[in-house]
Order: sequence, then structure tokens, then C-alpha cells
Amino acid sequence: MRKNFVPVAVFLMLTTMAVSCQKERTIEPQSAVAEIGTVRTVNYSVNGVDHQITLYSDAEWDAFVDSMMSLSEQGKEVCIINEDASTQTSMTKDIQTFTTTDRDEAKAWAKQKADEGYEVTINFKEGVYTCVAIN
Repeated sequence: MRKNFVPVAVFLMLTTMAVSCQKERTIEPQSAVAEIGTVRTVNYSVNGVDHQITLYSDAEWDAFVDSMMSLSEQGKEVCIINEDASTQTSMTKDIQTFTTTDRDEAKAWAKQKADEGYEVTINFKEGVYTCVAIN
């Protein structure tokens, strides 16, 4: 038994020494993958009650406008202002009105106009979406 113990002990000691002489492995930090999108600070009101939210991606923006559409379907008047959109001030107000029965069309139009710097108001009555954009 003693004959087996000495070689095994020597082998383990040499292995430990060999490992301690090797170069230390460096761990490279992994970079976080950021979602490419636009950060938006949105002021909005529901039946005249003002709120503000910051949205960090296009997916959050889409979900937010979708929730505003749902609120309008419940009979509430919603107004959306994208504070980060560039606006051009002029002496006359530009007012655009869009009506449709298609929710997706109304949602797309409202998102586009809000991104263009318009204040967008959405109403839903008797199956018709009425969207008004004011700049």
C-alpha cells in the first residue's frame, strides 16, 4: 500500500505545481446587446387627466399606442404628445383629421403623427375611430 501512496502523492504534487505555473485565464466581459430603437418621452391624457411615460423601444411604443386605442374603445378620450419628436412651430395650426373603422389603420396613423410632432387625440364612437392631429 505504501508503494502506491508515494507515487500518487508525488503525481498530485507535480500536477498542482504545473497548474500553478500556467498563465491565468482572463475572462472578457460580455457586452450587453441593446435593442435598437428610439427612446420616447410621451405626455398623454386620458379624459383630461395628464400622465407621462418614458418608452425605451419601438415595441414599447407600439404597445403603449395599442393600450391607448383600447382606452378609446372604452369610451375615453385619449391624447398623445411625443415630447421627443421634432416639431416645427408656425403661425397657423396644422389640423389633420383621420376617420376609419379599422383599428390598425387608426393606430398606425396616430403613431406616425405623434412621431412627426403632432398632438394626437383619439376617440372611438359607434365603431368609428376619429383621430385628430394638431401641430
